[in-house]
Amino acid sequence: MEREALKKTIIAYMEIHNTLSLATQKDGAPHAATVFYVNTGFEIYFLSSPSTRHGEHLAHNPRVSATIDEDYSNWLLIKGIQLEGGVTGVGGIMENGRIAQAYVKKFPDVKDFLFSPQKLGELIASKVSGVSFYKLTPERIFFIDNEKGFGKREELILSGND
Repeated sequence: MEREALKKTIIAYMEIHNTLSLATQKDGAPHAATVFYVNTGFEIYFLSSPSTRHGEHLAHNPRVSATIDEDYSNWLLIKGIQLEGGVTGVGGIMENGRIAQAYVKKFPDVKDFLFSPQKLGELIASKVSGVSFYKLTPERIFFIDNEKGFGKREELILSGND
């Protein structure tokens, strides 16, 4: 597939999926966590608390790998994304209105969680006050499409211009 077609295919796949499996590492201890995400082009945003295990790992080592895929029962139909890149914290909900709005557009059920957590109770409101947005910037993405052949995988290396 040509580079521009591959870029469009990857972004379209990212836009119709909801969860990302994030792999982090600290002091030789690997960890994986599934997070909901929104993307703007190749930039991926997710919410998490810095006190989670993956949040602590990210503070120590921002290099990650991740997958976006479905739970297939037929391996000949598998499609998905494998990627690697860096994660940076970009601040809380109130500092990131554009990202929060994109999150609510994709996940309407989180509107009160993000913008009116007190409606959901004191416990939830206190937890929401501690969450932050993180930005995952992929540097290398593989798009897997077994419908085009078993193990069919195309690589996209991203630069600051993509």
